[in-house]
Amino acid sequence: MSATLQKRAPGVITSATPQTRELNAETVTTIATGFLKRIGHKGSLKAKRVSLEETTYTVEVEMKKLMAIVQVDAKTHEIKSYEIQPKGEEASSASFSPKIIIVMLGVSAAVYVGLYFAFKMFGL
Repeated sequence: MSATLQKRAPGVITSATPQTRELNAETVTTIATGFLKRIGHKGSLKAKRVSLEETTYTVEVEMKKLMAIVQVDAKTHEIKSYEIQPKGEEASSASFSPKIIIVMLGVSAAVYVGLYFAFKMFGL
């Protein structure tokens, strides 16, 4: 009389149909910023705009000196394409920093003093 014990392996419950989660602007933004961080853009990433055209979400992300445009497929949740380009200058007066202005004033003052003494030496 021998008794045999059989152990049952715990079964893994899986669904026959894959569970797809609906995308929204927040989820797409998280996908796009996560992708940009993975490819090396570790600085601050600020999402500016998200739009849906047919089955493609387009996310515009602003970085310090760059602008990234990432396209995400709404059905497969995959990155279809991305583009990183320099950000356009908003104002031309922003290119003059206070440091540059001080240096320019210092150089012009030195030139003025030098020319003043040069003309005084020549008697002009």
